[in-house]
Amino acid sequence: MLGCFNSTKQIDLKRLIFLLAFFSMVITLGNSLHATFRVQKALLIEDTLEANRVYATKLAEITELFLNSVVTQLSFSANYIGTDFDSRVARNNELQRLIKQTSSFNSAVIVNAAGEVLSTAPSSLNLTGFVVESTQARAPLLRKEPYISTPFISPAGNLIISVSHPIFNDVGKYQGFIAASIYLQGDNILNRLLGKHHYSDGSYLYVVDQNKQLIYHVDAVRVGTTIQSNEAIEDAISGKSGVRVLRNSQGIDMLSGYASVPISGWGVVAQRPLKVTLAQLNDTILSVLKSTLPVTILTLLLILVFGSKIAKPLWKLAIGVRAMDRYAQSNVQKIDAWYFEAEHLKQAIVSGTELVGKTIQEYDLDRQKDPLTQLLNRRGMLAKLEYFQSIKKPYSVIALDIDHFKRINDKFGHDVGDQVIRTLAELMLSSAREQDVICRTGGEEFAIFLPNVDIGQAVSIAERLRVDVSNHLFPPVAKVNISLGVAYSSRTECNFHQVLKNADKALYDAKRGGRNRTAVTDCEAA
Repeated sequence: MLGCFNSTKQIDLKRLIFLLAFFSMVITLGNSLHATFRVQKALLIEDTLEANRVYATKLAEITELFLNSVVTQLSFSANYIGTDFDSRVARNNELQRLIKQTSSFNSAVIVNAAGEVLSTAPSSLNLTGFVVESTQARAPLLRKEPYISTPFISPAGNLIISVSHPIFNDVGKYQGFIAASIYLQGDNILNRLLGKHHYSDGSYLYVVDQNKQLIYHVDAVRVGTTIQSNEAIEDAISGKSGVRVLRNSQGIDMLSGYASVPISGWGVVAQRPLKVTLAQLNDTILSVLKSTLPVTILTLLLILVFGSKIAKPLWKLAIGVRAMDRYAQSNVQKIDAWYFEAEHLKQAIVSGTELVGKTIQEYDLDRQKDPLTQLLNRRGMLAKLEYFQSIKKPYSVIALDIDHFKRINDKFGHDVGDQVIRTLAELMLSSAREQDVICRTGGEEFAIFLPNVDIGQAVSIAERLRVDVSNHLFPPVAKVNISLGVAYSSRTECNFHQVLKNADKALYDAKRGGRNRTAVTDCEAA
């Protein structure tokens, strides 16, 4: 009995509204939090990268100024010593003055053109008379210009960089050079300048020379080592300034900003761990959630109250129509009535709609189908054409009939003629698209409606069908030929009656031209 269904399996409308609102708000809130997280994350990363870039640029500029100052100091000393290069006292006094007036250097030496150390400061280095032989130490002799070296081990066993300036006498003769050293693992202005920028949150900076060798690092043990496969360093020593998100040698994702020191070819990199940068983001999201949760709960309560009021009249209507269910036979069971009230209403109205709909459908199908071929008849085709005309789609029509069909009937009988017609219908159906419409418009006459097919494509289809039919065997007739007429219209003002008339005219032209051929016309030619 139709009225005897288990209503407990359906959810009622009141609960449906509440659940829909609940999940909608949860999804919306989750999406908002996710969007907030993504936007804030992007902003934090962008701001941190930019801050590190600006910071690295600032330190690079300060280092550039420091090195320029060092070169200037050495230039003054070189000019002074050049006037009295052979005086041991003058050389020693100038070196002492150079070391004492500034904490820029850890030591200084004067080397003659032969590479022999003539004077040192402090004197405790014990390098006087030593002949420099290493490539780095002899580079100033070859260059004869201001020079900043890459890190190397000095004769005294210290890891240093050397800043040198050539010494010329009054007549411009090269006499040697004065060089001041900066101990990379010692106390000097450069290390103090860079070393005070270390933070407890994991942020730090480091400096590399043009060979990617560490000149400064918060971990002093790493000074002098070479860093490979670091894109920030590659960019910095090539003279670029920018930002990178990269993973350091310890496997930690870092937000790096970098800049170059043009005078020396060094690179300065300031970086902060990505994890530290994003740590504050979780607190922000939690605060947003706490502030929105009370409003969310209040909104759900209001939805529950008003949802009950909305559902009550519909629920009463559903209960009221249950008495009609014994008269119903469903035609709308395909409707997914997945909640309580909809299920009762569906069962109440199903009987009449199914019976009427089924009767109309069967009657309409019978009126529109050809009983011999089960193709649409002319009435069915006109209905299809009228529909496509209403939605303003371009289309082509192929009108065709069987050549000398009367001879077939006269020679083999009407049963064979009917079989030829059925076989031809099967051939047309086998090569048609799903959206194509094929109909039998008369005895041996057919029409094919091709939506969204232009005149060139339609002619190709017609010719292919003509050849297929000519090559097909129709026992006992053997060979059968057809003639075809093609018409097309892309203009909405050209009605389908005119298009059919044009197709019939083209078919007549094909017949008159000798049969077993395709003729063409279009709407505009009418």
